[in-house]
Amino acid sequence: MIAAIYILSTLLGVLGIGLYLGFITSEGKGEQGKMVLVQAAQVAFVFIFLGFAFHLLFFEFANPTIEQIRATLTAWMGLVFVSNGLSILIFRKKMRSE
Repeated sequence: MIAAIYILSTLLGVLGIGLYLGFITSEGKGEQGKMVLVQAAQVAFVFIFLGFAFHLLFFEFANPTIEQIRATLTAWMGLVFVSNGLSILIFRKKMRSE
């Protein structure tokens, strides 16, 4: 089960980073590209904050093992990266339709 979390989170993280880097190199230098990056970063920051709050509570009340900590951190980073990448896709589509 934990191996599946590692694999899925890593794949989602790589996808998110790939979307981010692809956008940066192709469209991220213009004014609209910068606006898309700012909006996507705001979405990703929400997941950073929620993950941080979750981990504070998790460490305090659950007494997790090292393996559980590793799995939750991997899932958290995968979620942050994929939320950033998907936000870029969504906001880019909105900018083009306006």
